[in-house]
Amino acid sequence: MLTWTVLARLAIIAILPLLLMPHLPSGEVIGALMLAGLLLQYCSYPCVRLIAIALLLLAWACNDARMMVRDIEQLSARPAAFTVQISEVRTARKQIRVRLLTEQGRMIFPPRFAWIGFDADPEIYCPGQRWTMQLRLRPVHARLNEGDFDAQRFALANNTPLQGRILSQIAEDRRCDARWHFILKQRERNRATSTHATLEALAFGIRDEMRPQIRQLLRDTGTAHLMAISGMHIALAASTGWLMARGVQFILPARAISYLFPLIVSWLFAALYTWLSGAQPPAARSLLALTLWATTRFAGVQLNSWQVWTFCGALLLVTDPLTVLSDSFWLSFLAVGMLLVWYHWFPLPMTFRYQRRWILLQLLHLQAGMMILMVPLQVAIFNGISLTALLANVVAIPVVSFLTMPLVTLAMLLPSTALSAFFWQAADLSLRALFYCLTLLPAGWWPLNGTAWFTVMVWGGLILWRTQLFFALPFSSCALALAMILSRQPSPRQGWRIDMLDIGHGLSLVISQGNEAIMYDTGPRWQHDDAGSRIIIPWLERRQLQLKQIILSHKHLDHTGGLAAITQRWPAVQIRSALGEKAHLPCVRGTQWRWQQLNFRVVWPLTAPVPGDNNDSCVIIVDDGHVRLMLTGDIEAKAERQLVALEKQALNIDILQVPHHGSRTSSTPLLLRKTAGHTAIASLARYNAWRMPAKSVLENYRMAGFRWLDTGQSGQITLRITQGRVQVSGLREQLMPRWYHQWFGVKRESR
Repeated sequence: MLTWTVLARLAIIAILPLLLMPHLPSGEVIGALMLAGLLLQYCSYPCVRLIAIALLLLAWACNDARMMVRDIEQLSARPAAFTVQISEVRTARKQIRVRLLTEQGRMIFPPRFAWIGFDADPEIYCPGQRWTMQLRLRPVHARLNEGDFDAQRFALANNTPLQGRILSQIAEDRRCDARWHFILKQRERNRATSTHATLEALAFGIRDEMRPQIRQLLRDTGTAHLMAISGMHIALAASTGWLMARGVQFILPARAISYLFPLIVSWLFAALYTWLSGAQPPAARSLLALTLWATTRFAGVQLNSWQVWTFCGALLLVTDPLTVLSDSFWLSFLAVGMLLVWYHWFPLPMTFRYQRRWILLQLLHLQAGMMILMVPLQVAIFNGISLTALLANVVAIPVVSFLTMPLVTLAMLLPSTALSAFFWQAADLSLRALFYCLTLLPAGWWPLNGTAWFTVMVWGGLILWRTQLFFALPFSSCALALAMILSRQPSPRQGWRIDMLDIGHGLSLVISQGNEAIMYDTGPRWQHDDAGSRIIIPWLERRQLQLKQIILSHKHLDHTGGLAAITQRWPAVQIRSALGEKAHLPCVRGTQWRWQQLNFRVVWPLTAPVPGDNNDSCVIIVDDGHVRLMLTGDIEAKAERQLVALEKQALNIDILQVPHHGSRTSSTPLLLRKTAGHTAIASLARYNAWRMPAKSVLENYRMAGFRWLDTGQSGQITLRITQGRVQVSGLREQLMPRWYHQWFGVKRESR
């Protein structure tokens, strides 16, 4: 029987394939799906009609994704005049997030957003303004590494698939919106607080100014969710409104009391808080779910908790199918589902379940269940879990929920500046006390991988326990658990592996054998961060690799930017270079060493120390007796010619790290003929200012018979070498082939 509950479940299942599709179906295929769905509706069999509805929903989702890709292609095709409305300003990064209203006078629908960089004074921009801007837009193209934050998927899920720069601009309406005026007013009141950046994150969803140390502390203790506007914060706002409305009802006569009044006030408080937080997608989704629940209450429709949960998920996915790509949606949606599972399937004994004196035990029971059930999801999204999360959340959730947030609410509601500042100070004191308590906890972050393994162990184990199979078949269950645990033990890794990480414009290449690794260069440093802390350290921890040595090719910042962070994380690691530093091992022609099955031979530079420019790069040949890899750093034509003259026939290799990111000053035909390799790997960013790789260089490699791969196209590049066989794979094409990871915009060959 087709009920609304069945339809909601069907909607969720039908839209899920968008997560896994390597390519979107063509318009003709989508049309065929819709036609098949419409025709099958006339079948009398209920199962066939369910399939028909699923086909229609799938066609709807695929069409929405195709419209997104179409808009990306069209809006980034050429510079154009846009009417935009500013929705967010990042002063430190000099970026504004704008809604694209019209292009050349044509209205843009569905709404699309873009991040725009600017060089002007940040004070001229504020949310709510309208401008006419000549923009050069380009599709979001994010770095892509195993287990790293998926920025490209995040951009599509949040309807912000474009980035760009301003060519010219004219202000149409310089007035800031009411929300921004309110934020500025509150900033004047809380400016003196030491945690004002965190308070702004809680109150308005502005997290740009939060200190890295606080972000790290929250991540390590598993409390970061408290500082990101989510369903919990919207629920707290609604609860505050409900309690205030109930307080008003105490002074009203009985005939004037209705359950609708607290419901309306709670919804208004939630809507107001959503507006104050900038209507960010997690908050907007939570408000939509709350609206659905409130509507059923208004209509007098009785739904159980499972039905409300299902309807909310289906409504969110049907109204915006690309929500399926959002990690925050899945965290919220599955967290609520897991709370329901834990509450109904693994309840406390009757003695402790309902009495108010056991409220702390009841909350601890729910928090423990959340922590256990969320392990697979945390491993999948964050590549690790916090071992101190249970204790940290037992302290943090009550403090933030019952102290900080009510104090912030009162501070924002009070018209008196003095009283408002007092409550901001009180909220600041509560956060400082919380952060102090969190710093007392031991370091608890545990990097992990293997989502499927943890899913089977945690969820499968709980199912065995709930269905009593563990007690009916204890020996079989224990044997299964033991087999799963033993399967987790690392097996000896055969051969060796080369990973060129996608770090934008720069270089970081990791050679690993077993659980040990040697790194060639440490990537770039940026204005607010570096590749070492952002990419390399988390990547090595996820792979559970012990870093034995760092080789620096030369001193340029795009090759050494992550060194400080990496050596801070592993102080005992050896460093090798030709820079003449006292603590560095030598990297000069004639230096050789052996590491497990690999031989390393330095062929350039001739002497040390060197100034550390491009032509001073430390060039190394690595071989296992069958396969030879040459690491070239940034050498250019002059050094290439000298190297060929010195090595003559000994320069023959199989895999070449492309010199100088594919610049036209390197990769001469002479070098490529003498190396006579089959695979060339280059580290570069898609939107680099130097337009690397040069087309002439690509042609040189093609003529020399090389297979070309670069991180700008493929993301992380991985080569596995076993007994002389080389297996090459790019993360974007082979390892994670998803439609939302693809190369949008201009064709690859035209860059």
